[in-house]
Amino acid sequence: MTGRGEPPFGEPDLLGALHRWVAEARVDDAARARARTRWLRQQAAEDTTFASVLTDLAERGRPALVHTTVGRRHRGTIVAIGVDFVGIDTGSGALVLVSIGAIGAVRAEPHGDAAASGRVVHLELELANAVAELAADRPRVAVSTGAGDPIAGELRSVGRDVATIRVDGDTNALVYVPLAAVVEVRCPGG
Repeated sequence: MTGRGEPPFGEPDLLGALHRWVAEARVDDAARARARTRWLRQQAAEDTTFASVLTDLAERGRPALVHTTVGRRHRGTIVAIGVDFVGIDTGSGALVLVSIGAIGAVRAEPHGDAAASGRVVHLELELANAVAELAADRPRVAVSTGAGDPIAGELRSVGRDVATIRVDGDTNALVYVPLAAVVEVRCPGG
């Protein structure tokens, strides 16, 4: 100290200067951290795929509203993801298989409770193969295509590219649906 109580080196308040320097460094660090966080979020958003969004919703067990390109909507939890379809548990016991190519939009439900297990089944199956697996049990189904109302009845068989359905109300009437036209298959709960 000099004779008059001033800090050495011509600095009027060395401790005050040090505090200012530390405060400025903290502000700079905070700004850099915010910029990095913003950049990481942007990178993550740019790398997002539709499949990863569906997987994230399924793994979190988060309810969603799935809109199809033919105007149908399904509210429920995604419980299975196949090569070209998702399986949606509607909560009423029904399972709906929806072609990914027929999904127009998916909205995560803001106030829905997460599913109990949050487990998702990843299947190395295409929709056509999943429908073929269902046919063994001859379940009641409602199959939707882009051609109008769903076709409801008993799923009798599935060939290479066609599903055969015995329609409700007429025990002899069979409807043949090309698998490439299938938008969704609803298996009502019991």
